Amino acid sequence: MSPTATHIFGPVPSRRLGLSLGIDLVPFKTCTLDCIYCELGQTATPVTERAEYVARQDLEEEIAGYFARAGRSADEKAAKLDYITLSGSGEPTLNTALPHVIALLRQKTQTPIALLTNGTLFTDPQVRREAAAADVILPSLDAVSPACFARVNRPASGLDIKKIIAGLVALRQEYRGQIWLEILFCNGLNDTPREISLLQEAAAAIKPDKIQLNTVVRPGALPEARTVSPDFLKEILPAFGPQAEIIAPFARDRDPASDPTQTVENILATLKRRPCTKKDIEEALGLKTVEVIKTIELLLAQGRIKSLEHGGEHYFQTTK
Repeated sequence: MSPTATHIFGPVPSRRLGLSLGIDLVPFKTCTLDCIYCELGQTATPVTERAEYVARQDLEEEIAGYFARAGRSADEKAAKLDYITLSGSGEPTLNTALPHVIALLRQKTQTPIALLTNGTLFTDPQVRREAAAADVILPSLDAVSPACFARVNRPASGLDIKKIIAGLVALRQEYRGQIWLEILFCNGLNDTPREISLLQEAAAAIKPDKIQLNTVVRPGALPEARTVSPDFLKEILPAFGPQAEIIAPFARDRDPASDPTQTVENILATLKRRPCTKKDIEEALGLKTVEVIKTIELLLAQGRIKSLEHGGEHYFQTTK
């Protein structure tokens, strides 16, 4: 990746999508929700109004430049990617440039396109039509009761969980691609028998191709975002049906090291979007352990990244 890139990041390891090249469509923490478990921290002011939060021209120029860079063809760049993911620093469907970005990616690569979304804007038929151009849509649904939705997801004013679920049902009726519904459980919040039962009913109405049960695995925005146990997820898994799965840790063979002159920029671009362990960075960027250790130590000394601990693991994230 070019060190001048601002909206393209990664590849990053994803437990759901393998090795994914990310494209940010909105500025940092521009989102409809302020989820307590968000690994990027708190959303200052959740929003619901759609706009060109990142200019279409800027996105198109960066994408075209990425695939046209001298000496590296689109096929070479995409060969080891599992997906190109519209995700990153906020809610991608907020950007009205969404359909134009997908159309350009179709021209540049055959890599499948995934849309990682919180699903809150599928109440809008226009958003559903635009999203339908993706190969797979990965919405989230963490709560069904209004009280739990407010506590876990802390939505922007005016968002109604019943309407959001109805929007997901409408998406399923109109969309012919894959829908993978993620449900992230926080200990002591949405893991009660009542909330689990409501989530089962909602998932049955949405009819996703996959139901992916998850929990907090990185430091979240608030300390009350706590991990549920593996045994809990195993216990409730059968109730969500045969299409349900527990999301497994990311794992893949490492590729040869990338251009060492770009190691610092690539690591910073990755950590800007999500906290990662040293192992995450190695696998995402195809770097040797010693390269990662030396670069992490340098960036810590410079104050450009910080260390966080969660679940017994050490994560790193940019300080800005």
